Amino acid sequence: MRLALSLLLVLTACATVPADPKALLDQWLDVVRRQQSVRFNVEIKVEGNDPRRRTYAGVQHINTGGGAVEQKDVTAHAESRWGVTDYRAMILDRDTYLQHNELTLPTGKSFAVLETQGASWTWHYLTSLSLNEQEYDPGSVFADLDRDTLRLVGHDGDRYEFSAGGVPHSGGYTQGEVRLVVEVDASDRVLKAERTGPSADRQQEHRIASYSQWGTAPDVLRPAAETVAKPAEVVVRGR
Repeated sequence: MRLALSLLLVLTACATVPADPKALLDQWLDVVRRQQSVRFNVEIKVEGNDPRRRTYAGVQHINTGGGAVEQKDVTAHAESRWGVTDYRAMILDRDTYLQHNELTLPTGKSFAVLETQGASWTWHYLTSLSLNEQEYDPGSVFADLDRDTLRLVGHDGDRYEFSAGGVPHSGGYTQGEVRLVVEVDASDRVLKAERTGPSADRQQEHRIASYSQWGTAPDVLRPAAETVAKPAEVVVRGR
């Protein structure tokens, strides 16, 4: 009886041991891809000689199933030494609508449509929006992690803490350490991810991302035609 109880305790302990850290990340990323829609709220703060802060909030639908229409509705705010940027972008399939504090629209208009065949200034904003998508995409918190040094350093229920990098290399170079804390629900959907580590310009970056309404985020509604300005009608500040 005592032997059977000991064996049961061992088996129970083994069942609760988390999988390999790389397998965990791959598992969560696979769940992300299969959900197709999500509501997000992301804050990125960079501290050092050139501090800056960016926030993104909204919903997105990703065409991973081959039949859905890609949809995004994101409101963004950015602060840096260059000033403040505020915008709201709505993307439906291949159409992009933009409100931006650098754009002056005609009276009665709420959005500018960024046509690829039109004013040259639209390419600047289309490129910026595309780059920014990489910061609020649910998979972004897992990007660029050194998987060779990825370690699971803490685990409590559905909360996992990882570390990567921080390993000396030849020539005295030490790769910056990244700390990542992930909280998931019972279906392995990421609810919150908090990442701290070096920024691209070797400052300290702290990112907090919250996700909800996996698979049930509301559709993005196209702006009414009468509220949309053509590129030729828009005045762009400083360009």
